[in-house]
Amino acid sequence: MGFLDFWGAVGHALWGVFTLDRSTAEWFAAHPANGQIALTIALLAGISMLLGDSAVLFFNRVRGIRFGISLLLNGLGMIALYLVQAIVLTVVGDWIVGHPPVAPFVIRGMLLSTAPMVFGVLALVPYFGPAIARFLQAWSVVALWVIVQVLYDTGLWRALVVTLLAWGSMQLMSWALARPVAYLGSRIFRLVSGHPVMLTGRDLLSGHPFLPVEEHPAKGGRD
Repeated sequence: MGFLDFWGAVGHALWGVFTLDRSTAEWFAAHPANGQIALTIALLAGISMLLGDSAVLFFNRVRGIRFGISLLLNGLGMIALYLVQAIVLTVVGDWIVGHPPVAPFVIRGMLLSTAPMVFGVLALVPYFGPAIARFLQAWSVVALWVIVQVLYDTGLWRALVVTLLAWGSMQLMSWALARPVAYLGSRIFRLVSGHPVMLTGRDLLSGHPFLPVEEHPAKGGRD
């Protein structure tokens, strides 16, 4: 497949997910380069979300080492969450539908469902950012619902149960990881900078569980 053909296929896949077109999921499942297409879409989504996170950190005067650690932990945290979702999709789907899908196709389908997050950078829009972020997350869940129907060759309601269980496990994992990741980030930040504070309870309630969005200088110094 040539360069232009590949990016044409990526664009076709993106548009199909944006419009929740089931036929696109079927086309994607049969495409010989579906792994590369799914990975490219996930990378575009990840870059967009990290750009949004970077802007949030920048506008809140988070600089230097703290900036790098924050983005690194946020990126690693999101990878962990999507891995959990893929595992739950495989296990729960097999239990509810009665037949397991091919594991690589589950991962590719899940990566494909991240397509709406290519607009993740819009989460930095003043006042409307949190609402946009939630809308994009909901859009991704609905896209995953459509993809699960094709992955498991099952009906609307069974696919909905599988999707909600996978998404719910991801949200629970996010909540469970928030404090440990905050502690780990604080320890790393203290080791490399000498300042004791990186994340606080306010950060954890900000809507970015792995991302500090406000600077909290330690007594007697600034980071």
